[in-house]
Amino acid sequence: MDIREAAAPVIRKLYPKTSHMEMTLGILRDEETQILHLDPEQNESAETLTYPVGSICKTFTASLLAKYVREGKADLNAPISEYINGLPKQYYPSLRRLAVHSSGYGGKPFGTLETLIRFANMNKPDGLLHVNPFRGTLDEAAMRKLIAETKLKDKEYKFAYSNLGYGILGYILGVIGENNYWDLMNDYIQNDLGLQETMIGNVDITGYDRKGNPCSTWQWEKSDIIMASGALNSTAADMLKYAAIQMDDSRPYLDLCHQVQGEGEKGFRSGLAWRLTDDGISWHTGSAGAFSAWLGLSRRNRTAVFIGTNYALLDVENPGLDLLRSL
Repeated sequence: MDIREAAAPVIRKLYPKTSHMEMTLGILRDEETQILHLDPEQNESAETLTYPVGSICKTFTASLLAKYVREGKADLNAPISEYINGLPKQYYPSLRRLAVHSSGYGGKPFGTLETLIRFANMNKPDGLLHVNPFRGTLDEAAMRKLIAETKLKDKEYKFAYSNLGYGILGYILGVIGENNYWDLMNDYIQNDLGLQETMIGNVDITGYDRKGNPCSTWQWEKSDIIMASGALNSTAADMLKYAAIQMDDSRPYLDLCHQVQGEGEKGFRSGLAWRLTDDGISWHTGSAGAFSAWLGLSRRNRTAVFIGTNYALLDVENPGLDLLRSL
């Protein structure tokens, strides 16, 4: 397989809309890994970039959750109040509802108006493409207060993507694992998954906003609850190794992540974090400031695709799905 030829539709779709963009594309097929890195002029290079892969982090959070479920340390149907002590007596969503974005927490901790303002100002030097809006926004005390003050009904809410939900899941994993999420997840990544180029933390590479202005990477603190939603950094090589682990049956608990656990948006259903299509694809998009990424895999065909770019809010999902289906 010629990866440049296979990737041609992705290149044609993404590059004409951008300047300064670098893209790394990886394909895993027939147990063979191929990686293509392109500079802004679409020339191939051997450079290896460590990308902030944003919400692909949620699949790692869900993987560790599934491990704890299989070990009997967590119960998907238990309310979060079983793991977070000291909450007032009222209804709280289950771990499963957090994991499939049906908890009712939606876009919190930000309100609708605040979110619209942030997107309107996203290209400014202090906008969300340049500065992490979640850094310093929600620590443990603020999370507890928000949970206690949010009154929810005992029902399966309509799918509403929730960074807060995965932040709470990450906090609960820390409670179960008797460690903070940052250190706990890095230990899991390195010692359980065996990935040496992937980490929760901070990197420093240059991305570009929608106007072509240079941006720094989002920075995180260990106290940021939302980090479990998007503080992951990785390379194309490690993303494909991670995809292989999701498919190779070496860790049976990962099956939970790719089984239908809830309803999703139109066109897919929800596993634990992963979006599931009718033709057997599991996928997730990642966006962190001025970086866009996508990881998709077919457990049926043992095939995976990763796309990473240093450009903000690109539609890498549809080209990624098209490429994976073509393989």
